[in-house]
Amino acid sequence: MNPLLAQIVTPTEGLESGLYQPLYLVLVLYVALFVLGRVFEGRDDPRTDTVLDAGFALLCLAAVYVAVLAVYALSSQFDLIVDMVEIMAIMIGFFALLVVALLGIELLVGLPGRNKRKPVAPPPPSSESSED
Repeated sequence: MNPLLAQIVTPTEGLESGLYQPLYLVLVLYVALFVLGRVFEGRDDPRTDTVLDAGFALLCLAAVYVAVLAVYALSSQFDLIVDMVEIMAIMIGFFALLVVALLGIELLVGLPGRNKRKPVAPPPPSSESSED
């Protein structure tokens, strides 16, 4: 197996899949609250807003948990992040130099063509007659 693919597929050390199981529970609870809220809405029950708000609050808590998991996952793979930043810096530097070089060539090659003056037509003879 490709070492890079194996590194992506294999979970990181210390980052167990059990950390992601609460998200499955949140999904099941949210679906239950959503369906219950729609049933209450169909029956014009005053608890509709409470149930739907509880589902929204559950999703907000899940979002915070996902942010914590993302920070945890990124900090456990710090070496890969440093490598990624180095590669991105090299790519940005290369393309910046390429743009500067191409603009420099355009200025050097395109400059003589722009400096040629167009011939100016002589002014037409004036039709004013001089009267003494």
